Amino acid sequence: MKPARQRIWLAAAFLVLASSGVLSESVLFRQVVQGQTDLTRNLPRQLGVWRVVDEEAATSSEVQGLETRDIIKRSYTDGQAYVELVVAYIAHSSRKSAHAQEACLRGAGALVGTIGKVRWENGRVDGKLISIDIRDRREWVCYWYKIGNTYTADYLASSLRMFLGGLIGETNQGSSLVRILTPEAPGESQSRIESRMQDFTHALLPELEKTLP
Repeated sequence: MKPARQRIWLAAAFLVLASSGVLSESVLFRQVVQGQTDLTRNLPRQLGVWRVVDEEAATSSEVQGLETRDIIKRSYTDGQAYVELVVAYIAHSSRKSAHAQEACLRGAGALVGTIGKVRWENGRVDGKLISIDIRDRREWVCYWYKIGNTYTADYLASSLRMFLGGLIGETNQGSSLVRILTPEAPGESQSRIESRMQDFTHALLPELEKTLP
């Protein structure tokens, strides 16, 4: 390669690196809690046969950790079993919009057991299913991220898609973390637990589509 052409390529590479640094600093790695949305509050307190029996406010650490105040934490029951729901909507400017929930669970003191994948709602929901043990009690967590009509637990793809959407000026873009948790009753099978979580997801999904980008 001729020296002149080498200089051109080096200059172009430097420009790309410099631009990436600016974008990372100004968009992807911004650490301030972004936005004042309250979209999750519009999710109904009745989801099919499931009704709210308890609701908690997000803690300051949860707000800072997810970089959003747009969070709901609710407990639902169908009269027999219980499911805890967390939904957090994060604007596209957040760098923590999507990350592996296994790390959060471990950080909260849970002992993570099995980690598997699920495909629910005829394959529309590509989630991750995790068993955890807390104080000799087993619980199951399933989570995914919603971006538009995409429901995936692939947090890297979620982050990239959200970031690129922000760069090209797409409106109403963001990533919504959806996490459901249910306790395991003594002697209860995994298939029974998954069936309960799928039933709740079936009732939840249409409401997510009405409420969140």
